[in-house]
Amino acid sequence: MGEYINFLDEIIERLKKEEEELVKACRKDEANFIRVKRNICDICKTIYNVVAGLKSGEELREEYIRRLTKLSEDWRISLEKAREHGNIEKIIIEETKLEILQRLKAKFEEVGE
Repeated sequence: MGEYINFLDEIIERLKKEEEELVKACRKDEANFIRVKRNICDICKTIYNVVAGLKSGEELREEYIRRLTKLSEDWRISLEKAREHGNIEKIIIEETKLEILQRLKAKFEEVGE
């Protein structure tokens, strides 16, 4: 699975623990925010595993980046709709999703899986 999957697993586990601690401390809003971040990592891991089951090498890399780019485009559309409607909560969530996705994409490109 490689360095990238290990990286994702570590982040997912760290975020899960952080979310649990926040729930215990009755900090539900913050826990929900952490859950969003963890879910993005889970989504990226699932996409990677699906693509890795179909392709390898350079084809895997290209297809994974393509799928992350498509996901980013979809979330940008959702962000714009949230801005049009003045939905602050949705804006924050969509911006967070895009930020985490960009970081994960950069890490993937860095490790060269």
